[in-house]
Amino acid sequence: CLSTRVITNRAIGGGAMAMWASSATSMPRVATRVRARIGGAGSTGRVVLRPRRRAVPRAAPVTTSTTPPPFVDFDTTGCGPFPLLDPTRGYTHVSPGVCDTCADSAEARRAWVELLLGQLPSHRANAERTAKFLGDECPPDYTERYRAWEGDYEEYLAEVSKDGVPKGAGATLLDMVDEKERLLRRRGLDDMFAGLKAAENAIASVLFHSVASEIDGIWSPARTIDGDTRDRKGDRKGDDATAKAAMIRAVIECCLAGNLFDAGAAAAVQGVQVGDFCEPCVVEPDSRTMSEEEAGRYRLDADQLAEVFARARRRVSREECPGGWRFDSFSDVVSRCRDLNAENRAAGWRRVVVFCDNAGADVMGMVVLARALAAVGGEDTKVALVANTHAALNDVTHAELLGFLSTVSSSGGDGDAGDPILAAQMERGRVIAVPSGQFSTLLDLNRAGAELNAWVEEELRSVPAGEDWLVVFDGMGRGLESNWNPAPYLKDGVNALNLAMVKSEINAKRLGAEVYDCVVKLSVGGSK
Repeated sequence: CLSTRVITNRAIGGGAMAMWASSATSMPRVATRVRARIGGAGSTGRVVLRPRRRAVPRAAPVTTSTTPPPFVDFDTTGCGPFPLLDPTRGYTHVSPGVCDTCADSAEARRAWVELLLGQLPSHRANAERTAKFLGDECPPDYTERYRAWEGDYEEYLAEVSKDGVPKGAGATLLDMVDEKERLLRRRGLDDMFAGLKAAENAIASVLFHSVASEIDGIWSPARTIDGDTRDRKGDRKGDDATAKAAMIRAVIECCLAGNLFDAGAAAAVQGVQVGDFCEPCVVEPDSRTMSEEEAGRYRLDADQLAEVFARARRRVSREECPGGWRFDSFSDVVSRCRDLNAENRAAGWRRVVVFCDNAGADVMGMVVLARALAAVGGEDTKVALVANTHAALNDVTHAELLGFLSTVSSSGGDGDAGDPILAAQMERGRVIAVPSGQFSTLLDLNRAGAELNAWVEEELRSVPAGEDWLVVFDGMGRGLESNWNPAPYLKDGVNALNLAMVKSEINAKRLGAEVYDCVVKLSVGGSK
């Protein structure tokens, strides 16, 4: 879910790809054929830093001039419990200290309401940006509809904040974010972050190939294409194991950096440069008042994107964290990816389900992870990248995920080469995209989509539930604010990997962590 806010302009143009060095700590300048810009001529993505605590302006009541399409509720026909859940264990999406305490305590509800109200200025800015992004397809009263929605949601949040609700009957965080999406649709607003997501996905497509190239330089999965089982780093088992461990660490660091970088490329540039990943200002400065030097700070080309992402990686590097990450199962993940299993099959997991979070660099990290896990596991491994069916904040949708996969795996008409490894994995059905059936920034596995459940059920015929299965919960919404401790509810032996960065104070306090602490937490189904 969106915890740090950014204002960026429309999708960047071009298919520029930055080639970067094989180390995140060494970043020479790299020639690129096409420069990638945020925004158009005379307009850039801009942010300025502000203090975290500032009064949030409220929207005035608005009556829209047109009637939006009728909306009753999201169609959840065919949705049901995720097949890897043990039906006897009473799964709940609850992460301790989130929805359970909201249901019990008005004070807890008010704390989350404050966070949700604090997102409204970001929503407002992105609604305006999406209106520009939609162009001629934008309804003439789009802004009025948005302002009316703000009033609707503020009224709802005020109601759920009241005292006097019986214990256990209060609105949960899941209720609050679900109702946000319902109210948006009732005002005819399907995806107010469409413009931001398009820009972030374009940025991520610039970065993907240089990231994949670096990963291959550490340990090459090329053998999964041509059947050659030799590794570029040598034939000795020890060398291969060391290289593979380094590769897995690089992949995980890319995932964590993507979770940080998703605050927006322009914000990341400024945040990294000043040494503090702060919240961006919700008020966009007027470009007419900016000097050429100031405006230049917010322009990104492919070289700069690669450099900024490398800085984000250094920010989350395990080596830079004394004693490792705050929640650290890295050695267990590496051991599983490096060693043959008990049946002497290839290392890794045979079936993987990755629940994706945000668009942009975050989903890029998940694609890099899927690509690596498919390579480590060999020809018998299948990885399903799962994204929301319906838009929710800046979370990537299934349709957007399909577009991103197509962009980075296909060769372009201007000579840009797609990624051959990912393309081969997708062609053979070893990396696929599946809709989750969800419309929320949180994840409730009791209402998994029919297509996802059908895929899992089909794969369970050849790979029974157990240690050969891995479920990845990416980001705060899916892995911290929900499903923080999924192991007790999963079938015995099924592995779960929570992979996220703590990006809000309310979550940090609940977990006994600090903002920007990293989570790499592997657990096993059936354990407490």
